[in-house]
Amino acid sequence: MGKAPCVHFMTAYIEYLLDQGIRTENDYLGDASRFLRFLLARATPADVAEFVSTRSNEIEYQRRLTCRLRKFYKFAGERLDIVNNPLG
Repeated sequence: MGKAPCVHFMTAYIEYLLDQGIRTENDYLGDASRFLRFLLARATPADVAEFVSTRSNEIEYQRRLTCRLRKFYKFAGERLDIVNNPLG
């Protein structure tokens, strides 16, 4: 399987695990989920700004991406108990 930049991360990970012959992906997904929560909880405003700036030089796209990330952090706060919100 080649690189597929538009495939969602967790979907690609599940497909990878199944291709590797893993019978149940629950433990793997749980560990990956905990790691992602760990990273979300520690991201700084500078981390988010760096990420946004590396995606595109187009200001309008950067604004949309920042808005989407703000919504993602709102979700993480409401549903995943992530108190850190580097986007305020």
